[in-house]
Formats: sequence, structure tokens, C-alpha cells
Amino acid sequence: MISQGASINNGLSVMKEEPTLRAYFRGLWRAEPTSITVEKNLELILVSNARIPIKYWRPNFRFTGLGDESMHNLTGGEFPKKLETGKKHPIFSLDRLSDGIGFKVCPCSSKRPFNMHRYRYVRKGCRLLHTNEIVDRHSYLVENITFNIPPALYRETKFRGEVPEACIESFPG
Repeated sequence: MISQGASINNGLSVMKEEPTLRAYFRGLWRAEPTSITVEKNLELILVSNARIPIKYWRPNFRFTGLGDESMHNLTGGEFPKKLETGKKHPIFSLDRLSDGIGFKVCPCSSKRPFNMHRYRYVRKGCRLLHTNEIVDRHSYLVENITFNIPPALYRETKFRGEVPEACIESFPG
């Protein structure tokens, strides 16, 4: 528990006048400023490893960089099942939250979800849009575990590309 006047230091900019838990969450969910140049030409920022503000995210974007510790906290301990310090799993963007305050995502795993009767995956060899990166193995979408990314956490993610619909397979087909 963070008490009144305690210092909150996790790399996010927080208002200095009110260093409370409320100020921490206000900073975490604060919207990012807009850029007219980027609004008109989104391709300027859709490059490999770019840290793209949430307001420019779209469904089917693939990101890396979000640590398993962050994912474990954001999923209430549901993912990953076995927490390893320093490990990271890709995330897949599903849908924009209302009023653009964040994005709903799901983790990706290289392990097939044996406990699921139906699932989707990004097939190995898929060429991602905007970056031309190639997916090196099947990447299973863990859609039964979703979480919301607030605007301030985009700095932890790295854009890998947009997954074309043709690369998303379903099982059973």
C-alpha cells in the first residue's frame, strides 16, 4: 500500500504536487498529446521496434517488449502461469477501449493451448505489414486472457508489425 506522500517511482511521469496512488493511476491512464503530422501519415511511425502511442494502435498489431512481470500484474496473475524474471511474451492488439483511453490486448504464446477447444494463431512464416518482419513460429493468441494497456505503458512495447487477416488461422478450421 502506498501512503500519502510516498514516492512512486516506476518510470512513469506522475504529478509532483500529489504523489499518491490516485496521482499514479491518473498519470498511468492520461491520454497522450496528438501530432498533426502523424495523424496525416501514420506510416511515419509504423516501423520495426517503434514505441507507438496507444492512440495510433489498431487491431491486429503485434508488439514485444512488455515484460512478463507487467503482464502477470495486468492479468491478475493469470498469465504467464510460470513467472520468470526478465522473460517477455508478444502481445496482440484486439480492440480500442472506449474514448481511446487504452487498448484491449491478449498475450501470445509459442505453446499450443491444449485446454482450449477453439483458438486462433498467427502462422509461422507470416510477413507482417509495415515492417516486413517474418513470424518465426506459430504464435497462439491467448484470447481467454485479455487485459487493457493504459496509454503510459506504450513505452514498454515495441511495434513488430500488423498481422494480415490471411495469416490468422483458426482451430478447428
